[in-house]
Amino acid sequence: MKDSCVLGKAVDTQKFGCAVAIKGLLFMLAVLSVLNPAMLPPYGVEIDGSNKWPSPVEERQNFNAVNSDTGGDDRLIMKLAAEVVQSDESVLGKEGSDKIKDAGNIIESAVVPDTATQPFDTNDKSDGQPSFVETEKPAENKSFSGNSESSTTQSPAPLNQGQDEVPSNTDSPAPNTGINCEFSDYRYNMCSIEVNVRVIGSSATVLLIPSPSTAPDTNVWKIRPFTRKWEDVTMARVRKFTIQWAPDQNQAPACDVTHDVPILIFSTEGFPFNPFHDYTDLLIPIFLAAKQYNGEIQFGVTNFHVPWINKYQPYLQALSHYPLINLDSETLVHCFPSGQIGLRGTGPITVDPSFAQHGYTMQDFRHFMRTSLSLERAQVEIIEKTSNKKPRIAILLRKGTRTFTNEDEIIEMAQGVGFEVARADTETTKDFPRFAHIINSCDVLMGLHGAGLTNMLYLPNNGTVLQVIPWGDLKFISWKDYGEPTKEMGLNYVEYEIKEEESTLIEKYPRNHTVFTNPQELHKQGWMAMYTVYLVEQSVKLDVNRFRGVLVDLFNSLTQQ
Repeated sequence: MKDSCVLGKAVDTQKFGCAVAIKGLLFMLAVLSVLNPAMLPPYGVEIDGSNKWPSPVEERQNFNAVNSDTGGDDRLIMKLAAEVVQSDESVLGKEGSDKIKDAGNIIESAVVPDTATQPFDTNDKSDGQPSFVETEKPAENKSFSGNSESSTTQSPAPLNQGQDEVPSNTDSPAPNTGINCEFSDYRYNMCSIEVNVRVIGSSATVLLIPSPSTAPDTNVWKIRPFTRKWEDVTMARVRKFTIQWAPDQNQAPACDVTHDVPILIFSTEGFPFNPFHDYTDLLIPIFLAAKQYNGEIQFGVTNFHVPWINKYQPYLQALSHYPLINLDSETLVHCFPSGQIGLRGTGPITVDPSFAQHGYTMQDFRHFMRTSLSLERAQVEIIEKTSNKKPRIAILLRKGTRTFTNEDEIIEMAQGVGFEVARADTETTKDFPRFAHIINSCDVLMGLHGAGLTNMLYLPNNGTVLQVIPWGDLKFISWKDYGEPTKEMGLNYVEYEIKEEESTLIEKYPRNHTVFTNPQELHKQGWMAMYTVYLVEQSVKLDVNRFRGVLVDLFNSLTQQ
């Protein structure tokens, strides 16, 4: 059709034009944000494919989250369409159930093809592809290194035919062959390589070059270099790299560019500009992999997200002294003495000691951040009450979902207690790294549960994170995402759990509704039911009289006579 935009059932093409349809879709995106749990693999808890409570949950992509730019709507649409979970009418009642069904219909109808964001077609071959990879030995049905996925007996696919991320031959590498692959059960796949490698970006190929004394094996590894292995929809967008041995040096393509430093290959796919994911999925794992080289390492990036790269240049330039290689468009053959393909994933905005490389800690990462961004304050100092200085508190002011409906009253109350208040609204948070300096100048960061609390990373040591927990039995996930990480950051943590009267849900549901009487019933119905009510529909009107005591205690802890 020439004059209308067709989005399935969601748009009546006889009545509405493209502009109306797009506005409606964007509105729904702003309201729904994300509808499924981003489940971090639970510690000591069996992974449950139903994604039900009480598995730890992290913040999803939310285009209204503070310190997140709008953009990437197509990625969210694809994810929502693939992961919508219907809820039980018996819990939400007809009105709530209808809302969820309508949301599901809109998401389903909104999936439109966009070649700019589709996963790379790994069946395409470049003219320069080496021919020897077409002849490989059949794989045996064996496990890999004791903790990997298994593979059925089959002939390995020719280069880039979309095979799963497991070795074609699933034997672990022979000792001293120069390659060590870690195929985590749920977090990541990563290969560390200590022999010469040739990287062919156009075909997403890494060739291992054997020395004269090394007999190469026939294993072929397929790696998607991103740290959310358990999320099929996310990982499907990540370009897949093939790692295999060349028969010998003479049968490998010649080097166009020779480097004398290692290469680290990773993807910037995922949820760019959601700060929780920026740090959890990429920046912390990149730091852990690259810091040991003191800048003498080359980054090769696939799913090259230019705005994300530009935003975090201060970190990337501090970790690598060399220009990034865009492996999506690179046609030259780059040769390196060694390399790492993929990143080790860790927990929510933290350094998991069991995955940390070279003993790095979260304090090391925060020191690296302060240095890279030239943040002035390293430590919160106690203020003399007789001085003219006041402790500073940054209050995160979300828009769209989980807002403070009486933000002016909260700010006035905080000022009355004695704080100097920094308003961290959505416009302010977009200005990075200036916003990092604003948070670094504060002693306290306060906000409703959400991705914006990730900005705690910029607080000085001994700063305080004050998390306001919405109604709905959200204490566990709030702690897991933004409370527990403070321990390793050298920060203090305070939480305030609201009462029913402080929730705007009281304007939508009767007090005898399950939403108030038994929130766990909603959790049992799956992520969408819980998320729609407690994290999308709900905003908060703080009882400033009740909340004032929390700020008074904080003020007293930061000042002395």
